[in-house]
Amino acid sequence: MPVQPSFALEVLVDFLDDALCADHPLTERDIDGVMRFLAGAGVRRVGWAYYADGRGGLRMPAGILDGRSNWENCLATYRELRDPLRVAVAAGHSHGLEVYAYYKPYETGTALLIPGGSPDAGTFGLLPHRGGSLGLLDPFVVEHPHLRIQRRTDDLPVCADPGAAVRAIRLVKRDVAPTRVTAEQLQIWTSPCNFGYQRASVPFTVTETVEPAARDVRDQYGTLVTRRGDPRRVLTLSGLNLTDAYLLVTTSFSEGPADFTNAGTELLAALDADGREIPGVFATGAACWLSSRVDFRRYGLVFDFGWGKAVTALDVSNADGRSGIIAFTRGKNATLPAALCETEPRVQEFWLDCLREMIAAGVDGVDFREENHCTHTDEPEAYGFNPIVLQQCRTGEDLASEVARIRGEAYTGFLRKARALLAANGARLRYHLNMDHFRPDPPPSRALAYPANLHFDWKRWLAEGLLDEAVLRSFHYRSAMLTDPVGGAMAAACRSVGVPISFNHHVYTNEPGYLEEAQRVARDGRFAGLILYELNNFLRTDSGGVSRFTLPVVETICRELGHHEGQV
Repeated sequence: MPVQPSFALEVLVDFLDDALCADHPLTERDIDGVMRFLAGAGVRRVGWAYYADGRGGLRMPAGILDGRSNWENCLATYRELRDPLRVAVAAGHSHGLEVYAYYKPYETGTALLIPGGSPDAGTFGLLPHRGGSLGLLDPFVVEHPHLRIQRRTDDLPVCADPGAAVRAIRLVKRDVAPTRVTAEQLQIWTSPCNFGYQRASVPFTVTETVEPAARDVRDQYGTLVTRRGDPRRVLTLSGLNLTDAYLLVTTSFSEGPADFTNAGTELLAALDADGREIPGVFATGAACWLSSRVDFRRYGLVFDFGWGKAVTALDVSNADGRSGIIAFTRGKNATLPAALCETEPRVQEFWLDCLREMIAAGVDGVDFREENHCTHTDEPEAYGFNPIVLQQCRTGEDLASEVARIRGEAYTGFLRKARALLAANGARLRYHLNMDHFRPDPPPSRALAYPANLHFDWKRWLAEGLLDEAVLRSFHYRSAMLTDPVGGAMAAACRSVGVPISFNHHVYTNEPGYLEEAQRVARDGRFAGLILYELNNFLRTDSGGVSRFTLPVVETICRELGHHEGQV
């Protein structure tokens, strides 16, 4: 289908979310109803998220209920449709819509962690990860786990035996102010498998000291928590001999105000018999997937999730099983949860195979996005050091910079192949230019969503003509996308080489601001279209295949900006 020169309204369907939140397994009739409804609302293009569609979908934990997420329904949907993307393309084309695949090469699953020892892990666990096992993965990752992005090992603290017994625990407060926490309130809980923690009846002594911070400490937003050299109050629990794989410290306080706080990854250190810190990862009770189940007494915790640097209070009530705690397990994750290393030739060939599946489904183009949900870790800067990358590093150069250069060149090489493959099959390549990550000062809170130590050379892609179209996208800066200077530079760069750029418009609620922004985008003059992101937030389809908007603001946007007969 030819690209229309006028301003176009689009909808992005992250279909995994739609299938998870539907009250019934979705069918071809449902998909056809959605496309018919969108076309009638003035939408001209639909983006459809690809999750191994042509191979039966992701391996998922069917049978687990977590809030609105119904994995059994989701799996039933993929089994019913067999190839949801192919069904969506056929339905979209039948109603006059363009359909693009929405492709995230680094999203080959998610960081959904099932606590070890739980019945769920035994049933749905796919690959081991600190804390248990991963439960939502592309079949290719399950079959080729060694191709994931790997962690460096030269930065770990010296410890004779990473599996050594924990003989002491240091609890570190963010400042030197007095604390109400004493030995009488402190509790230690342990588990051999991160499931159903039990309180440890072990004696210990507590020593209180004041020590200078060895380095600046910042939270997940980059906000300074403690300045290097500033005094901090430290409680050292000694006389221990803890051998269980998982340990947790909490208090008996049932109410505040809390005073013992720090960034979660700084709150606790486990020491061996020689007083050396044992390398490990942490859990603060935070989670995304399976969050309604997280409970250290009745279920388990999620470790190394990417939110570990959030400021955590130790001395608040732990009645809910996920507050007022800090947990630790020995060792680091050797790889990221699911993201594959682009420098591996086998990975690039797999990505191209995925594109071939999309082409076979009949897509008009492919949207690329590197932002994902399977690079989650509290230490993103430590990953990307696969042997194939290290072998190409020049001696005498800064290692991290070398790794970023080599991986960036490999990714650009993949985009060249992707562009050639798509062009040869009459499909267009559109790339989401991400204002969060493609900037000199990326926000720390979004570091978990991108492969670190990799230079995404978007200006080079434009110069080489690799992009047929582009999208301006941001999560962190989404309320300032029209005025942010980085976003402005991206839009200008696209226009300078004749690449049309569309605007990714996040819609979550019925706030009036969404309509105002949409109107501003349409009047702006720089953008070829507006993408409403994402469908699951504002549309529902019932078991009869009838769709309806759940947010009136979206209905208004479609009425004002949608392309109806004789009107744009």
